[in-house]
Amino acid sequence: MKFPNKRTGAVAALLLSAALAATGCAAQNTGGGTDTAAGGELKAAPGFDPKAKTITVGNIIALSGPISTTAREQLAGQQAWYDKVNAAGGIAGKYQIKMITADNQYDAQKSVQAYQEIKDQVVMLSGILGTPSVKALIPILNREKVAAVPSNQDASIRNDPALLPTFPSYQTNVVNAVSYLVSKKPELKNAKYCVLGYNSSWGDDVVQGLTYITGKFGNKVTSVAKYAPLDTQLTAQMQQLKSAGCEVVAFSGAANNLPSMVAAATQLDFKPQWIAEFIANSTAFSESPISSYLKDHVLFTGLGADLKGATVPAIKELRESKALNGADLTVQHIYGHIQAMAVTALLEEAVKDGDLSHEGVTKALAKLPKVEFNGINGEVILTPGARVLPKTTTIYEYDKEYSPYALKAVAENYAAPEGNDPAF
Repeated sequence: MKFPNKRTGAVAALLLSAALAATGCAAQNTGGGTDTAAGGELKAAPGFDPKAKTITVGNIIALSGPISTTAREQLAGQQAWYDKVNAAGGIAGKYQIKMITADNQYDAQKSVQAYQEIKDQVVMLSGILGTPSVKALIPILNREKVAAVPSNQDASIRNDPALLPTFPSYQTNVVNAVSYLVSKKPELKNAKYCVLGYNSSWGDDVVQGLTYITGKFGNKVTSVAKYAPLDTQLTAQMQQLKSAGCEVVAFSGAANNLPSMVAAATQLDFKPQWIAEFIANSTAFSESPISSYLKDHVLFTGLGADLKGATVPAIKELRESKALNGADLTVQHIYGHIQAMAVTALLEEAVKDGDLSHEGVTKALAKLPKVEFNGINGEVILTPGARVLPKTTTIYEYDKEYSPYALKAVAENYAAPEGNDPAF
């Protein structure tokens, strides 16, 4: 965005400031406020250069490895929001946001190494990809008082004081997806529900969510099959599920796992209704033989709204942003966009307090009441020790005719009328 003169830039900054009021009280001053430090200037801190008027945030994410493509989409989504804020004047109307990234290869130990490399260059972390990586860094973040937005959906760590969670939990997505299916086909209340999941906390979360919602129907989980994230042969697990007569299967897995799941199911002519997270999808699948199976048998959960629509302004703006460079909009882009919204809300709070040091940002996080996300995600309530993650899920069907990414929203920001467990 280019402003032809100062007056136009000021008007644009005011308009953005008003629009950002919807992202929560800490985001109300984005692009227009002033700090409260003595003399009107904040002190220099790691990642903050008051002379250059820049604030640097960091990501620890998989720039290489099997999920690097989708991980980079998260970065593009973040950059799109930061570009918008910077074009309107920046944080507090004066500080431009910069972003640096370190590669963790989706590995927890490498995440610790990456953190050590960039911690003194950033005010906070705007993303840490992978639950094992987040958990490995939590003790360090708390000890060194560094705030971070986790790139995961693990409800068990939502109350950690170093973290600013932003997404609905894995459990909530399963609850909402099953509720949606039953709303369309009431006979599924009595179906046999099963899980094919990682042998990890993510797989356990899926089991918890499925156990909760099937219990609402007087039902239960019939069978649970586990596998390791790098397993490529899932025939034994699929045989277990087919032998159990599973009719609806909740799947925990990423884009590198989905082809193996489809291959094993096709080999055994096993065709239940699958529920998968959006992170299991890839644009590459639309040109793959597995696309027909996905269309007929897989429902995806995620964030956002109609990816090609114009009814939600945030979606349209993201789709048209320079950061996407003309790429097809994906839910991964929205994921990153949401993270960046939360980061700017927190930074506004820290600037208002006059302290952009690591400890100052962490203190600001303890004060931040909530963040809202312009219609692309439910709100997160940040009451210390009693945080509430978003309770809505957008449900997507697979349709490669819709777009190369192939996820078509059939229910936006859906919340199960059966209710949800407060622990989720």
